[in-house]
Parts: sequence; C-alpha cells; structure tokens
Amino acid sequence: MRTKVSVSPSLVFAGLLTAGLVLTGCSGGNDAKETPSPTPSASSSASTTASAPASGSASGSASGSASASAAPQTPAPGPADGAPLCTADKLSADIVDTPGGGAAGSVYRDLVLTNTSSEACSTLGYPGVSYLGQSGTQVGAPAIRSEGTEAVTVTLEPGQSAVASLQETRPENYGDECSRVPVSGLRIFPPDDTAYLNISRAGYGCSSENAQLLQVGPLAGPR
Repeated sequence: MRTKVSVSPSLVFAGLLTAGLVLTGCSGGNDAKETPSPTPSASSSASTTASAPASGSASGSASGSASASAAPQTPAPGPADGAPLCTADKLSADIVDTPGGGAAGSVYRDLVLTNTSSEACSTLGYPGVSYLGQSGTQVGAPAIRSEGTEAVTVTLEPGQSAVASLQETRPENYGDECSRVPVSGLRIFPPDDTAYLNISRAGYGCSSENAQLLQVGPLAGPR
C-alpha cells in the first residue's frame, strides 16, 4: 500500500527560488575570475614614458659638452707675457770657457744664446745639448738637467744674451764603457723648440748612451 505525500505549492516555490540564488552566485564568481588583467604592453608603455625625461636630460648634457669642446680655445701666453719665443732662427749659440771652471774629471763652460733678431723674444728653461760626430749627426747621450737652480723667464732685447752653465765630464772617466770617439762640436736646442744650432768645437766624446758626459743648467740673464 503506497502512501501519498502531499507537497504544498509554497514549498515548491521556495525551493526553486533558493536554487536560482545559488546558481546566480556561482555565475558571479566565475565572471570575477575571468576579468582580464592589465596587459604587458600597457605596463611597458608606462615605463617608457617615465624614463623619457631622464633620456632627454642625458642628451642635453652630452650636447652641452660637445658645444663646449668645440668652442675656440684661447692660445697659451708666451713665457714673457706675449713676447715671441726665442727660437733657433732668432738666436746664435756659442761656448765660452770660464776662468777656473774646472773640477776633478770635468770642465765647466758657459753656453751663450744671443738674440740676433730685430725684436725682443723670451725663453724659459733648459736648452738641449748633444755631441756631434764627425759625420754631423748626434752621438752619445744628450745632456741631463742640473738640479738646484730655478728656471725663470728671460726676455732678450736684440743683441742681448742668455747664459746656461754647461758641465762636460772627461771621456776617460768612463774607461772602456765610453767607447771614445772624436766629435766635431755640439748641437743646441733652445727651450721649447725642435730646430737647433750647431757649434763647431773639436774634441772627444762617448758613443755609448750609458756614458753621461754633459749636464746643463737653466738659461739665466740677460746680459
């Protein structure tokens, strides 16, 4: 025997309403998960925009530096506030023996540079000095600079001279290391000049670069 169950219409409506709310809630959760996140291209664009001012600043700095380096430079003043340099073409050179200018194994002489031009010139520092071989080429070690005397600017009017002390050591002091050879004179380079003056003065020198026969002081004067 079957028992008949009677269901109230109000209960059926309530059940359907509850099921509908559950389905609606599930559908809303799925939609939230599927919402697209910001794309990488949008993030990249923001980064580029932020770095743009820095890039512009760097470019401006580089441009300013280039403009500064391209600006004309003021020439450095001469050693005597604008007086032209005493170069070889304005000078004559001579070696003058000095009374009592000898020492054990060496001789002291004066190297004299005279302004032969028609205008004043100036010089500062040490002349270069080397021996000349018989063929007229430089031989041996060039002169080293003597210490203890400060170099000063010397301005020479036409006919005036500047003088530097020149010490010459005898070749015999170096023995076999010297490789002694006859010399025809001296080659003189004025300070800051690549041109030279030759002085005829026969004697002997050393062909070895290890034998240091010449020592020169700074130019002084005028006289």
